[in-house]
Amino acid sequence: MKYGKSVKQVLGALVLAAFFFGGLSTIVVGKVLGAQPKATLQLQGQAQSPVMVNVNKATAEELIKVRGIGPVMAKRIIEYRDKNGAFKAIEDLAQVQGIGGNKLQRIKDQVMV
Repeated sequence: MKYGKSVKQVLGALVLAAFFFGGLSTIVVGKVLGAQPKATLQLQGQAQSPVMVNVNKATAEELIKVRGIGPVMAKRIIEYRDKNGAFKAIEDLAQVQGIGGNKLQRIKDQVMV
C-alpha cells in the first residue's frame, strides 16, 4: 500500500504544528526526525538567557532587547546619557524618568556600565 506522504514529512508537519500551536518550549527538529540536530527552535516569550547590554554604548535597538525596556524608555535612556554623560553605576538608571526601583530590579541583570 502506498501513502502520499513519508513518515518524515508527517513528523515534520507535526513538529511545525506543535511549534505554532504552543505547549512546547523547545523543539529539537533533528531528534524528532532521527537525524543529527541542525536547529533548535525557541518559542517566543519563553525563558531565554538574558541579554547583556552596555547602557553607555547601546543604541535604541540594543536597549529594546532588554526585557522591560521598550522604544520610549530606550529613547529616554539615550537622551539622559547624551545630556548628563555616561552612567557610572547601574543604579544611576533610576534617574531616568520611568525607571523606578522595581523596574531597576527587573532589568539590572541585563544591563552593565
